Amino acid sequence: MSTPLASYMDLHKIRDEDFALLIGKDRTIVSKIRRGVVRPTLEVAGVIEERTGGEVPMQAWLDAKADASEAA
Repeated sequence: MSTPLASYMDLHKIRDEDFALLIGKDRTIVSKIRRGVVRPTLEVAGVIEERTGGEVPMQAWLDAKADASEAA
């Protein structure tokens, strides 16, 4: 499953390590969020939205939850 963060990072050729520095989190957390293993907290989702200039909005994580619920 591709996440909005994965699409953003692929498009802009950003590595997990670099994005982690950008949002002030550990590389492993970024990797898990990017791969859809975990969802970010509201605080982290807000930071992601801010640091991506709105390209990965907080709403994207809510939409991902709705998609998962519909698939179940």
